[in-house]
Amino acid sequence: MLVQKFHTGMRLGQHPTLTKTNTLFFTRQGNWDGGSPLHCVAMALALLGKLADPCHLPCHGTGSESIMWNAAWPHYLHGLTLSELTSFISELNLGVKPVTCQGSPREILQFSLRELTGNSPVIVGWRQRHPVTAHAALAIGIEGRQAGRAFDPHALLLLDPAGNEPDMAGFNARLDRHGARQVHYCSPGDIRKVVLEGAVSLRLILNGIAGA
Repeated sequence: MLVQKFHTGMRLGQHPTLTKTNTLFFTRQGNWDGGSPLHCVAMALALLGKLADPCHLPCHGTGSESIMWNAAWPHYLHGLTLSELTSFISELNLGVKPVTCQGSPREILQFSLRELTGNSPVIVGWRQRHPVTAHAALAIGIEGRQAGRAFDPHALLLLDPAGNEPDMAGFNARLDRHGARQVHYCSPGDIRKVVLEGAVSLRLILNGIAGA
């Protein structure tokens, strides 16, 4: 049986919204910048209840939105590597802890499944030939085969900030694993081979301890 599992912080519908506030939270990057990891952080923080208005960060002079915007804009054009992104998340000091994973596509899928099951959104980074060599998207769901109690994940369901706002499905792109190493990025207008670089999850820190 084919099963899709989504982060519980989002509500599916005509457009994805936050479960608690029904607020739109998909943020889209432009064609010139390398800001995809930063958009992903904003959406992930919104899912965790740390940002109330991720779509309009520059409009806020105080609060978490202002903290995120002031930290993000110096990196917006050239972007961040996954290791730089880990430091960026930690230095925001917004009550979340980044946890990283590097390895085979299967290992990254299993890591993403564990993190999403614990309600920790996951940012996935990869290399590609075009349109830019490095890119990131937010994994908000996972697809796989359910056989009894066993679940075998084979695809990550993404909110890609470079894509269009998702309609109805709750995601606008996916990463499909083919065999041991091959991964395909698939969106309504594009299919291409990519090389996964790794993943960073954002775990809530509760009482000074990050969630398992």
